[in-house]
Amino acid sequence: MTTEIDKDIQNCEEQLNFLRKAIEIANENGLLKNDSTKYNAILEKILNAYRDLKQTPPEIVNARDNFSKAYFMFNEAVNSTSKWWRFNYVYGGPIIIYLTAILIGWIIFSHKILVEKILFVPYWTFSWGFLGSILQGYWFLFDRIWKRALRKCFYVWYIILPLLGAILGALTYLVFHAGLMAATGEVEIQSDAFPMLLSALAGFSTNGAIEKLNDLVKKIFGGEEKK
Repeated sequence: MTTEIDKDIQNCEEQLNFLRKAIEIANENGLLKNDSTKYNAILEKILNAYRDLKQTPPEIVNARDNFSKAYFMFNEAVNSTSKWWRFNYVYGGPIIIYLTAILIGWIIFSHKILVEKILFVPYWTFSWGFLGSILQGYWFLFDRIWKRALRKCFYVWYIILPLLGAILGALTYLVFHAGLMAATGEVEIQSDAFPMLLSALAGFSTNGAIEKLNDLVKKIFGGEEKK
Protein backbone atom coordinates (compact mmCIF):
# COMPACT_ATOMS: atom_id res chain seq x y z
CA MET A 1 0.00 0.00 0.00
CA THR A 2 1.36 3.39 -1.01
CA THR A 3 1.72 5.78 1.91
CA GLU A 4 1.72 9.58 1.86
CA ILE A 5 5.48 9.54 2.40
CA ASP A 6 5.94 7.27 -0.62
CA LYS A 7 3.84 9.66 -2.70
CA ASP A 8 5.92 12.62 -1.54
CA ILE A 9 9.13 10.78 -2.43
CA GLN A 10 7.81 9.82 -5.86
CA ASN A 11 6.63 13.37 -6.54
CA CYS A 12 9.98 14.80 -5.48
CA GLU A 13 11.87 12.32 -7.68
CA GLU A 14 9.70 13.25 -10.67
CA GLN A 15 10.47 16.94 -10.11
CA LEU A 16 14.19 16.20 -9.82
CA ASN A 17 14.13 14.12 -13.01
CA PHE A 18 12.31 16.92 -14.81
CA LEU A 19 14.83 19.52 -13.65
CA ARG A 20 17.85 17.37 -14.44
CA LYS A 21 16.61 16.74 -17.98
CA ALA A 22 15.78 20.43 -18.48
CA ILE A 23 19.28 21.44 -17.39
CA GLU A 24 20.93 18.87 -19.67
CA ILE A 25 18.90 20.08 -22.66
CA ALA A 26 19.53 23.74 -21.87
CA ASN A 27 23.23 23.02 -21.57
CA GLU A 28 23.09 21.21 -24.91
CA ASN A 29 21.54 24.36 -26.36
CA GLY A 30 24.46 26.39 -25.04
CA LEU A 31 23.06 27.78 -21.78
CA LEU A 32 25.98 27.01 -19.44
CA LYS A 33 28.66 25.87 -21.87
CA ASN A 34 30.96 28.68 -20.73
CA ASP A 35 30.10 28.43 -17.05
CA SER A 36 30.85 24.91 -15.84
CA THR A 37 31.01 26.12 -12.23
CA LYS A 38 27.33 27.09 -12.16
CA TYR A 39 26.36 23.96 -14.08
CA ASN A 40 28.18 21.75 -11.57
CA ALA A 41 26.68 23.68 -8.67
CA ILE A 42 23.15 23.03 -9.94
CA LEU A 43 23.87 19.34 -10.50
CA GLU A 44 25.35 19.08 -7.01
CA LYS A 45 22.10 20.38 -5.50
CA ILE A 46 20.13 17.84 -7.51
CA LEU A 47 22.42 14.97 -6.48
CA ASN A 48 22.17 16.04 -2.85
CA ALA A 49 18.39 15.94 -3.16
CA TYR A 50 18.56 12.40 -4.57
CA ARG A 51 20.78 11.38 -1.66
CA ASP A 52 18.37 12.93 0.83
CA LEU A 53 15.57 10.77 -0.57
CA LYS A 54 17.69 7.63 -0.20
CA GLN A 55 18.32 8.20 3.50
CA THR A 56 16.62 6.06 6.14
CA PRO A 57 14.27 7.64 6.92
CA PRO A 58 14.11 9.85 3.79
CA GLU A 59 14.93 13.50 4.42
CA ILE A 60 12.16 14.88 2.24
CA VAL A 61 12.37 18.42 3.61
CA ASN A 62 16.08 18.67 2.79
CA ALA A 63 15.46 17.13 -0.65
CA ARG A 64 12.84 19.75 -1.47
CA ASP A 65 15.10 22.49 -0.18
CA ASN A 66 17.92 21.33 -2.47
CA PHE A 67 15.49 21.06 -5.37
CA SER A 68 14.22 24.60 -4.80
CA LYS A 69 17.75 25.98 -4.70
CA ALA A 70 18.70 24.10 -7.88
CA TYR A 71 15.55 25.30 -9.65
CA PHE A 72 16.20 28.88 -8.59
CA MET A 73 19.78 28.70 -9.88
CA PHE A 74 18.58 27.22 -13.17
CA ASN A 75 15.95 29.93 -13.70
CA GLU A 76 18.50 32.57 -12.78
CA ALA A 77 20.84 31.19 -15.46
CA VAL A 78 18.03 31.15 -18.05
CA ASN A 79 16.94 34.71 -17.27
CA SER A 80 20.53 35.93 -17.53
CA THR A 81 20.83 34.80 -21.15
CA SER A 82 20.15 36.96 -24.18
CA LYS A 83 16.60 37.59 -25.37
CA TRP A 84 17.46 35.79 -28.60
CA TRP A 85 18.44 32.61 -26.75
CA ARG A 86 15.21 32.63 -24.75
CA PHE A 87 13.21 33.39 -27.91
CA ASN A 88 14.78 30.32 -29.55
CA TYR A 89 14.97 27.73 -26.80
CA VAL A 90 12.48 28.78 -24.12
CA TYR A 91 9.59 30.00 -26.26
CA GLY A 92 10.32 28.28 -29.59
CA GLY A 93 9.73 31.58 -31.41
CA PRO A 94 11.23 30.70 -34.82
CA ILE A 95 9.24 27.45 -34.97
CA ILE A 96 5.99 29.24 -34.12
CA ILE A 97 6.66 31.81 -36.85
CA TYR A 98 7.54 29.10 -39.38
CA LEU A 99 4.49 26.91 -38.68
CA THR A 100 2.16 29.90 -38.64
CA ALA A 101 3.61 31.34 -41.86
CA ILE A 102 3.16 28.15 -43.87
CA LEU A 103 -0.31 27.63 -42.39
CA ILE A 104 -1.33 31.14 -43.51
CA GLY A 105 0.25 30.47 -46.90
CA TRP A 106 -1.83 27.30 -47.24
CA ILE A 107 -5.02 29.17 -46.29
CA ILE A 108 -4.31 31.86 -48.89
CA PHE A 109 -3.21 29.71 -51.81
CA SER A 110 -4.86 26.30 -51.33
CA HIS A 111 -8.10 27.35 -53.03
CA LYS A 112 -6.12 28.36 -56.12
CA ILE A 113 -5.13 24.74 -56.79
CA LEU A 114 -7.30 23.94 -59.78
CA VAL A 115 -6.08 20.45 -60.59
CA GLU A 116 -8.13 17.64 -59.14
CA LYS A 117 -5.28 15.19 -58.76
CA ILE A 118 -1.54 15.18 -58.25
CA LEU A 119 0.17 11.98 -59.42
CA PHE A 120 -3.28 10.33 -59.62
CA VAL A 121 -3.98 11.24 -55.98
CA PRO A 122 -6.57 13.90 -54.98
CA TYR A 123 -4.76 17.07 -53.96
CA TRP A 124 -6.77 17.29 -50.74
CA THR A 125 -4.93 14.23 -49.40
CA PHE A 126 -1.72 16.26 -49.41
CA SER A 127 -3.56 19.20 -47.86
CA TRP A 128 -5.09 17.21 -45.01
CA GLY A 129 -1.78 15.50 -44.29
CA PHE A 130 -0.13 18.91 -44.32
CA LEU A 131 -2.69 20.37 -41.90
CA GLY A 132 -2.41 17.37 -39.61
CA SER A 133 1.35 17.80 -39.45
CA ILE A 134 1.00 21.51 -38.64
CA LEU A 135 -1.27 20.61 -35.72
CA GLN A 136 1.25 17.98 -34.59
CA GLY A 137 4.01 20.59 -34.79
CA TYR A 138 2.09 23.05 -32.61
CA TRP A 139 1.22 20.36 -30.08
CA PHE A 140 4.76 18.96 -29.85
CA LEU A 141 6.17 22.47 -29.54
CA PHE A 142 3.77 23.32 -26.71
CA ASP A 143 4.64 20.05 -24.95
CA ARG A 144 8.39 20.62 -25.24
CA ILE A 145 8.16 24.25 -24.14
CA TRP A 146 6.07 23.19 -21.15
CA LYS A 147 8.65 20.52 -20.23
CA ARG A 148 11.60 22.76 -21.11
CA ALA A 149 12.75 20.06 -23.50
CA LEU A 150 13.13 21.99 -26.76
CA ARG A 151 16.44 20.86 -28.30
CA LYS A 152 18.03 22.84 -31.11
CA CYS A 153 18.38 19.62 -33.12
CA PHE A 154 14.54 19.47 -33.26
CA TYR A 155 14.48 22.44 -35.64
CA VAL A 156 15.28 20.24 -38.65
CA TRP A 157 12.37 17.94 -37.76
CA TYR A 158 9.96 20.88 -37.52
CA ILE A 159 11.11 22.20 -40.91
CA ILE A 160 10.52 18.93 -42.78
CA LEU A 161 7.39 17.96 -40.81
CA PRO A 162 4.83 19.65 -43.15
CA LEU A 163 6.35 17.99 -46.23
CA LEU A 164 6.45 14.64 -44.46
CA GLY A 165 2.83 15.03 -43.35
CA ALA A 166 1.67 15.86 -46.89
CA ILE A 167 3.41 12.81 -48.35
CA LEU A 168 2.06 10.50 -45.63
CA GLY A 169 -1.43 11.89 -46.16
CA ALA A 170 -1.28 10.89 -49.83
CA LEU A 171 0.25 7.47 -49.10
CA THR A 172 -2.41 6.75 -46.48
CA TYR A 173 -5.09 7.56 -49.05
CA LEU A 174 -3.50 5.18 -51.54
CA VAL A 175 -3.39 2.40 -48.94
CA PHE A 176 -7.04 2.99 -48.06
CA HIS A 177 -8.09 3.10 -51.70
CA ALA A 178 -6.16 -0.05 -52.56
CA GLY A 179 -7.60 -1.86 -49.54
CA LEU A 180 -11.12 -0.78 -50.47
CA MET A 181 -10.66 -2.05 -54.03
CA ALA A 182 -9.26 -5.37 -52.81
CA ALA A 183 -12.08 -5.86 -50.27
CA THR A 184 -15.12 -4.66 -52.23
CA GLY A 185 -14.04 -4.26 -55.83
CA GLU A 186 -15.18 -0.63 -55.73
CA VAL A 187 -13.02 1.68 -57.85
CA GLU A 188 -14.54 4.97 -56.69
CA ILE A 189 -14.75 6.09 -53.08
CA GLN A 190 -18.33 7.05 -52.31
CA SER A 191 -17.50 9.54 -49.55
CA ASP A 192 -14.29 11.50 -49.06
CA ALA A 193 -14.89 12.21 -45.38
CA PHE A 194 -13.20 9.09 -43.99
CA PRO A 195 -10.09 9.17 -46.24
CA MET A 196 -9.76 12.88 -45.43
CA LEU A 197 -9.75 11.98 -41.76
CA LEU A 198 -7.13 9.27 -42.36
CA SER A 199 -4.90 11.70 -44.25
CA ALA A 200 -5.17 14.26 -41.45
CA LEU A 201 -4.41 11.63 -38.80
CA ALA A 202 -1.41 10.43 -40.81
CA GLY A 203 -0.07 13.99 -40.80
CA PHE A 204 -0.79 14.42 -37.09
CA SER A 205 0.88 11.13 -36.16
CA THR A 206 3.77 10.84 -38.60
CA ASN A 207 5.61 8.26 -36.49
CA GLY A 208 2.52 6.08 -36.20
CA ALA A 209 1.80 6.36 -39.94
CA ILE A 210 5.38 5.40 -40.83
CA GLU A 211 5.23 2.39 -38.50
CA LYS A 212 1.96 1.18 -40.07
CA LEU A 213 3.32 1.65 -43.60
CA ASN A 214 6.48 -0.19 -42.61
CA ASP A 215 4.38 -3.09 -41.23
CA LEU A 216 2.45 -3.17 -44.50
CA VAL A 217 5.66 -3.31 -46.54
CA LYS A 218 6.89 -6.24 -44.43
CA LYS A 219 3.63 -8.09 -44.95
CA ILE A 220 3.77 -7.55 -48.71
CA PHE A 221 7.43 -8.27 -49.30
CA GLY A 222 8.11 -10.39 -46.21
CA GLY A 223 10.95 -10.42 -43.70
CA GLU A 224 12.87 -7.69 -41.95
CA GLU A 225 14.79 -5.00 -43.75
CA LYS A 226 18.45 -5.94 -43.93
CA LYS A 227 20.92 -3.48 -42.52
